[in-house]
Amino acid sequence: MRRKMPPRNRQRQTTAKTAAEKTDIAKSGPSASSPATPAGVTVDLPAGSAKGSLTFDSATAELKFASAFIDQKDDRKPVVVLVTDKKLPIEKWTSEFDMMLDHTKWSGLAFFLDKDGTIYRTDVHTNGRQTSVAGIFDIKIDNPKSKDLTGTAKTTSNAKEDKVDVAFHATLK
Repeated sequence: MRRKMPPRNRQRQTTAKTAAEKTDIAKSGPSASSPATPAGVTVDLPAGSAKGSLTFDSATAELKFASAFIDQKDDRKPVVVLVTDKKLPIEKWTSEFDMMLDHTKWSGLAFFLDKDGTIYRTDVHTNGRQTSVAGIFDIKIDNPKSKDLTGTAKTTSNAKEDKVDVAFHATLK
């Protein structure tokens, strides 16, 4: 016998199933046996790591690192999540300006989470060049209000040549 769920719970169940269907990278990537998280994202990677790749403007990078920090100089205090090809010195960073002033030429994604855990901005970095993008990547985060940020990023069906397919596990410093 199936128990009826209140409408709100039914919606969450549908959303989790849809998220799980869209995050096949997690099932085929790091570990097929890891348990699914409440949002349907399955990521079994050590903290600070990523597994996947990014192709943007005809340049491809293997994404291996994940990190996160709070932008203390922005009044909104957003969490900046970085999924990159190089380990970055974020322990010294207190704002997006520190990230811009760092002269490391890295490739990857930077996305910004507001206090509610909603992604409001996504940037692509390719060998030291920054480009803001919208609508071409689908980013899922298990628990965006946690200090332990696990998730996936995939290309949406609208993207033609630019592609991302990565799982990540960043810990907020």
